Amino acid sequence: MAETITLEEVLEALAAAAHRSLLQREVDPALRDQMMQELRRRAAEKPLAEVVADFVGAVGKSDEALALAVDARDVGVMLHSLIKPAVERRPVPLTCLSGGCMPTVAGMLRRSGLRRWAGPFDWMTIPPEAVRDSIADDFTLLMLPEEHEPIPASERPPGAAGHLCRHRRFTEMYGPTLFHVHDPKTPAGFAKLERSVLRMRDSLRALHGKMLLQVTEEDPATPHLFLETAELLERTSRGVALVTIALVEGTPDGLFPEMEPSLRQGKHQLLRCRPVSTPGGLAFGDPLDEVVLLRGAMAGV
Repeated sequence: MAETITLEEVLEALAAAAHRSLLQREVDPALRDQMMQELRRRAAEKPLAEVVADFVGAVGKSDEALALAVDARDVGVMLHSLIKPAVERRPVPLTCLSGGCMPTVAGMLRRSGLRRWAGPFDWMTIPPEAVRDSIADDFTLLMLPEEHEPIPASERPPGAAGHLCRHRRFTEMYGPTLFHVHDPKTPAGFAKLERSVLRMRDSLRALHGKMLLQVTEEDPATPHLFLETAELLERTSRGVALVTIALVEGTPDGLFPEMEPSLRQGKHQLLRCRPVSTPGGLAFGDPLDEVVLLRGAMAGV
């Protein structure tokens, strides 16, 4: 029988990973019991994602970290250090896939070491409706060459990377649907899209456990789209847990990101998050947002 990961094990991994990545040392044995007692107290009063964010922020801003000139914005090292121990201690492996709707999702998964291969929604701006439709028609419309429309350089946002090509029909139906890294209008770009679709098809139908992570701006239709996509995955896929995180407008009351559960349908969950920064390109402005989003997403899978 597979062992369940306890809260105590999660808190121990958090303390160890934060010290190794930000202070470049192990936890001080003389302070360990006091630290764990404080973490247990906080975990009993606050959501785990908030406890993680508070603790990482405190360690990263400590005099010791500043003296070592540790760059708390080395997002890749920090995310990988904080997320990897929890993944390795799971009773069963978990494949993490990007479900869109912004390029930030693939960036977070890559930096945290959770992304093993490129999926069709990686590096795309794509509305949740288009994600739902793509799963429903087995990615047929997403791949239609006649729907791929190159974006002239003169029409791309000044100074912005990507914006190479748009999907004409999805854009007309639901809003901007854009390819940012690989242009499917080119032979090489289309070949990459085709390979990513084949991988996604195989993965969605395979028996292994999967988390399909989707981050989108909150909208009145978000709960309905979440339920539709979850129901669709139940009918067409195996072992997939959809996690949709809706970004809420406004700033948190405190210094750290806020996250709360909103809706659950079986193993699928909809979360609401008010980050401290905004996503720009492939990353959030503050790495704590990515820590909270990823730990919150994985907590219920």
